[in-house]
Amino acid sequence: MNHDAQPAAISNEQWRHAKALQQQLDALLGEVLGAAKLCHKLGSVEESVQQVPALGRVALASSLPLIVRNKKRKEFIGGWLNYQVSLAGDGVPLQQDGTPVGAVLHVAHWACEFAFEYDAFVGFPASAWQPWENRGNRLLWWEESESHFGAEWTYTLQLAALDSNEALLAAVVRPALALLQGKPVDEALPADVPGLLRYHDVAAEGGCDLRVSVG
Repeated sequence: MNHDAQPAAISNEQWRHAKALQQQLDALLGEVLGAAKLCHKLGSVEESVQQVPALGRVALASSLPLIVRNKKRKEFIGGWLNYQVSLAGDGVPLQQDGTPVGAVLHVAHWACEFAFEYDAFVGFPASAWQPWENRGNRLLWWEESESHFGAEWTYTLQLAALDSNEALLAAVVRPALALLQGKPVDEALPADVPGLLRYHDVAAEGGCDLRVSVG
């Protein structure tokens, strides 16, 4: 199935909701990560928007630079905490029956920021990605990383479940912080996280792809 073959363009109301969530989540991440002293300081959030012909704006992303200092006290970006809200388009994964799962939010620690214009984002099919380790069917893991904060990882949530500050804290902010702090997956990202999608590796031409399921 072609992920771009969506029935209708994203409505203004859907987009306003996504932008409001972005503002809310940026503020929560800045507050909690700043208080946790995870890094020397947090840089300015970088934003990106994905547009698809006939559908218009289908996704947005925020990337938070985690700034560290070396022994000479020189500051540099040690890694990035990213998230991506995909309402439609190739950021929406397929379920095991081949149908799109619906609007999602991807959370990721990568060595680079999300930027749709540079093809640096979570997009499917996953067969073109670097080989991953699927941990507990809920966290994709890449051990090799240039990030100061260790392995790179990604997990995915149903957007509809993120309907309050508490849901954002429970599903995005606290798990992301715990993973960046190196806590075990079962502790940092328990199976009962609100809206957490399960990843399933499936055989695909030229490699491996992913499908998702709810709960």
